[in-house]
Amino acid sequence: MGITIDLTGRRVLVVGASTGIGRATALALGGGGARVAAVGRRAGLLDELATALDGGLALPADLRQETECHRVVAAATAAFGGLDAVLFPIGSSPLGLLARTDAPTWTDTFATNVVAPALVTAAAVTARGDEPGLFVYLSSSAVGNPVHGLGTYAASKAALDHSIRSWRLEHPEHRFLRLAVGATMPTEIHREFADDLLGELLPKWASSGLVTADFMHVDDVGAAIAQATALALGHPGIALDELTLNPASTPLDPAGLADLSAHAASGQRPAAATGQRSDGAAGQRSDGAAGR
Repeated sequence: MGITIDLTGRRVLVVGASTGIGRATALALGGGGARVAAVGRRAGLLDELATALDGGLALPADLRQETECHRVVAAATAAFGGLDAVLFPIGSSPLGLLARTDAPTWTDTFATNVVAPALVTAAAVTARGDEPGLFVYLSSSAVGNPVHGLGTYAASKAALDHSIRSWRLEHPEHRFLRLAVGATMPTEIHREFADDLLGELLPKWASSGLVTADFMHVDDVGAAIAQATALALGHPGIALDELTLNPASTPLDPAGLADLSAHAASGQRPAAATGQRSDGAAGQRSDGAAGR
């Protein structure tokens, strides 16, 4: 059973809203009555989302460009008369071993996962002045728990986490929520993983208990983020600093792992790895990378 939320009149900027967790979050916020400004790189998908939101604002942008970070905050603030919350459900997640990772991959991952949120936050903090605001960042359960093949991604999220703590120190008038999210399907992050490397890494992930028998569905995660946002906005005197979402599932058994590895090696994905919901309803794809 879902939780009914009331965000009527709340003005929210969602960064990375084109697809996946960002899109699911934007829809859940809009369903709760919020006015949503959606930022991402795919203009067509943002227009569709804005229509679905009935009054949503589409702001196509590449936030790897500093001027774009300032522009989207200014546009959303002007359109809504201010912002109550800024959400960052984004994450560029390249799969690769560190010895094989090139400079452009490192640079793009940090630009998307660390620099863009910092610059958008700075613009929003400046725009709000002394008025308290809420900022929500998508981190990862991989931070502090090294995972083969995800070193670049986890390093960027660790840097994001440190920036969140620094924002809290420098701007105690605002609230900064770190939201760690575990395995979520279906997402384009996982679809973009090279199957040969994925097949090599899955046994290593499983030996650490990282591969679960089931995943969180992207729509459920989006709804949970919207509910956490409503909770924080409804209790302005409480700082909700940390929240972790993980699959309510046991580790994958050896037979399931063998099936998953075989499919990955052949370039196919079994139902468990495609984000099929238990009720059979396929979900949205997601890239999570700043609406890329």
